Formats: sequence, structure tokens, C-alpha cells
Amino acid sequence: MTQVNREESGWNLALAWLNALEETARDFHGARPRAFCERAYDHATENFLKILENEYGVTARKAHSIREAIEEYIRVGVIGGLFQDASQIELHEVNPNRLEIIVHACPYRKSCKALQEEGISYRDLTCARLGCFRSAVQQLANIDCTYEVSEINTMDGCRGYIERR
Repeated sequence: MTQVNREESGWNLALAWLNALEETARDFHGARPRAFCERAYDHATENFLKILENEYGVTARKAHSIREAIEEYIRVGVIGGLFQDASQIELHEVNPNRLEIIVHACPYRKSCKALQEEGISYRDLTCARLGCFRSAVQQLANIDCTYEVSEINTMDGCRGYIERR
């Protein structure tokens, strides 16, 4: 038997709570719990940014575009331990209103893959990574946007986009 280290334990606990949140959202809202989960991602992003600022003095700068907001969220996310480094996320700007995102080695991909195997379509997945990126855009750039998953690859990660509404 292997002892679980503190960092892995923290991620396991976060994943357990995230899965519980999304499962509960599906219990009450069926196969389309997006509005509920988006609100939870809004709160999670806001709380994460407040903790970084209040406890560690790390302030996320305001942004003027979707890409700039996500780059800033990634910057503070690396400082705050949410991401190992910025290379975990690839950003491809299709146009100023749409940003494609590839998340390498997403810790949540197994959950998304399991939901997909249960018959949930990409369109109905409530991706925590993309959902929090969407929230960061709203909070840091005041841009109303939506997100969607377009691919889940259990070996590499996930792909999706954020787009202005």
C-alpha cells in the first residue's frame, strides 16, 4: 500500500467535492445542470482570487479581452498552485470573440470521460476548467461569455472554447 502525499490528497479531495457538486446538480437539474454549475464556478473563481489576494498578496489584474483575462488567470493560478506551469494550457485566438483552449493533463478529464460514457454529450458537459476560465473572463474583463467542451482525450487532456455571448 502506498501513502498518498499531501498534494495528491488535496487534489483528490477537490476532485471528490467537484464530482459531488456536479452529480448533485444533475440530480436536481437532469442532464443539463449548466446554469447551476456555472454559478458554482463563478463562486469558486471569485473565492480563489480573493484568497490569493487576501492571504498571499497576489492580485489578478483587470483585463480588456478574453485572451488577456485567461492569461492573467493562468498567471495567478501558477502562483497559487492551481496549475503547475503555464504550458499546461494552450490558447488559440480564433478572433477577439472566441478563444480555443487546450488543457493538457487536466485533473478533471476522467470525470468528464465517465460522464460521456454514460451518454452525456460534449455540449452538456460542465467542465470545471473551462467553467472557471469563463468566470475569470467575466470577473477580470467584464465580458459575458459562454464555454463548450469540444474534445476529451484521457491521455492528453481536453479541448474547448470560450466565446462572447
